[in-house]
Amino acid sequence: MDNKGNTREHQDIKKPLALFKNLKNDLDKLKSQINNLAKVKLSSKLLKGINLKKGEVPNAKILEFTGSRLSQSLKNPQAKEISERLRNHPEDSKSRLELVAMLLEEENNRSFENIRDAYLLAMLEVEMPIISTQKINMALAAQTAYLLKLQIFLQNELTEIQSKIKGDSNKVDKILQTQHESLQREVDFVQKCAVLLKKEPIETDYELNLKKWKADEKIPFGDLKNGFDPMLHRLVFLPLAIQNLEKIFEILYRLENKNPVVGFHQSKMYDILAQIQLVIASSGNEEEPKKNGYDQLSNALKAISGAVNLVGDIPEKAIEKATVHRYAQVCYTIHRTFISHNIPVPNDHLRRMEKAIKILEPIASDPKIAKIQSKLSYALDEKK
Repeated sequence: MDNKGNTREHQDIKKPLALFKNLKNDLDKLKSQINNLAKVKLSSKLLKGINLKKGEVPNAKILEFTGSRLSQSLKNPQAKEISERLRNHPEDSKSRLELVAMLLEEENNRSFENIRDAYLLAMLEVEMPIISTQKINMALAAQTAYLLKLQIFLQNELTEIQSKIKGDSNKVDKILQTQHESLQREVDFVQKCAVLLKKEPIETDYELNLKKWKADEKIPFGDLKNGFDPMLHRLVFLPLAIQNLEKIFEILYRLENKNPVVGFHQSKMYDILAQIQLVIASSGNEEEPKKNGYDQLSNALKAISGAVNLVGDIPEKAIEKATVHRYAQVCYTIHRTFISHNIPVPNDHLRRMEKAIKILEPIASDPKIAKIQSKLSYALDEKK
């Protein structure tokens, strides 16, 4: 069960609209712990004979790469043993994932802090040089559990305030009313993020060592089809997976720069980041996240436009069809964003929408293609 007093101290609770920023800060701390250990290990090899100070004992009060704080709360008797194992072998991914899996088995009875720790430990694994579909699936499950737990906590807070307001219906306290409005926006934001970021797990079991691609000159088709492509389909739904996303895009740009798969996935990443920012903007009516959202949508359009230029006149391959479909989706999303924010749709964007309809035509027999084509046509007819 949650200790509400302690839970309220989390920045995620105090400022839910900034939760991904706060989560990233804590994930960066975990990465620093691992990096610092690697430096100490290197120094000990170079300075033989010098007794280096041993690391401190696991701290069960703060978030560590060992998962010590999480292990103390789990019912599984092996949890503490796994934490100790990680203390001696920080690179032991299997053990860290075991700890996260234990949490997910008990998630209904776990505290907000427990689930938050598991989410960040799973994301630490996703950001390691060796990335796998198992790690990504675990992170997606932990992210969903985290957002659900946060939503429930905030909803309970909202319900409490609603009860207080109803109990004093003759005189509504302005402070309570302000708190109610703020919490309602925050609950809506977390709920929308949970829907936006929820994805089914990857069905295949595959692993990639991102370090090995530094010297390689070509990506085997199997790694592209079974590794990079399906992993990117999910990684873009993990807003904290910044480091390895950048590495993968760098690898693909260098080795597959004439393949639309790069721009396709990069466009989706920017699109999702844009949606998060625009939800924040609508929740708090702030200009900065709105501007950030527009900028990310612009990046999404730029990425998919580059990918479309690599597709021939008649899309034949699955990735080519997916690319022109995504181009149409981004064009429509930007159009709806202009409309919803009462901004006149620029003529150059209307021309992009016309282009999208045209390049979709050769594959319009596909119901999915026909649907987005119809939406664009209707939007253009509204402007006439």
